[in-house]
Amino acid sequence: ITVGAGVTRLELNEYLRHSGMQFMVDPGADASIGGMVACGASGTTAVKYGTMRDNILSIQCVLPNGTVAKCGTRALKSSAGYDLVSLMTGSEGTLGVITHVTVKLHPIPDCTVAAVCTFDTLYDAAGAVSDMRMCAVDVQRCELLDGRSVEAFVKYTAASNSSSNRSSNNSGSGSGSGSNMEIKPTLFLEFTGPSQTAVEEQVKITESICISSNGSNFQFTADEAERKSLWAARHQLYYASIALRSGADSAIVTDACVPLSAFAQVLTETVKDVEAQGVVGPCFGHAGDGNFHCILPIIGCRDSDSDIDSDSRDSEEYLQKLHLVNDNLI
Repeated sequence: ITVGAGVTRLELNEYLRHSGMQFMVDPGADASIGGMVACGASGTTAVKYGTMRDNILSIQCVLPNGTVAKCGTRALKSSAGYDLVSLMTGSEGTLGVITHVTVKLHPIPDCTVAAVCTFDTLYDAAGAVSDMRMCAVDVQRCELLDGRSVEAFVKYTAASNSSSNRSSNNSGSGSGSGSNMEIKPTLFLEFTGPSQTAVEEQVKITESICISSNGSNFQFTADEAERKSLWAARHQLYYASIALRSGADSAIVTDACVPLSAFAQVLTETVKDVEAQGVVGPCFGHAGDGNFHCILPIIGCRDSDSDIDSDSRDSEEYLQKLHLVNDNLI
């Protein structure tokens, strides 16, 4: 389907919901399609459907000299000329202004199951993911959260549920999907398939792999409300991370992608770096494609008035520590 660059992914999927098809790249935020092309977005579903680069058929853009150019076609393959679609994807607006994008759609699966499993170390969790890939487990989402991310997730979920219960006196659901999780490295997983039997087989294989990798407390659910609650909270992890540090109103967000073979080591070293600097910095990532983030909350970033008391802002020393974490990761 061809859409304007300003259409967001949720708007597109809402438009498609009666067609049985959906756009599958999910970076978390309700980003515009054009923006996702410009930055070469990835997301929680990259382990199965690939990144934005894998889900674009053609792009229409305006070049710096005013020429309207169309790159690519609706055909899945072309051996004629340069691959200009890949050139424009991730160009960050430096080569042209994207106006229209033709994206790939995928069928909405008949059955979906979400699962979580805790581990003692990030290495164990990453090892489980590697074994899943080797066993060709058909996992649709695969997210790895460190202990601090899980702490932020649990606190934010509990606060959201408390707020919801206060605003709805007749609500019967007082506990959220993530409010009772252990504060340990945790895998968030989602499986899809044509039938309940097919998905249950994948879940059984995954549970066996996780247990053999020192995983524990493996839980899964096919309930739609619980699944949506779980992933909605995961998508709010940026705000949950900011809320983890009292007084914070913004954050530095790192964005790194490494080979899967190095994912556990780099993520573990980043977590150690955050702890060594004594700063707040939950780390989490897409274990399926090696992309991960470290969110470093900042106090007073939005206060542009220079007369505001410096005590309500982070010190230069603290900010230097945050930038050191980011520099070491780069």
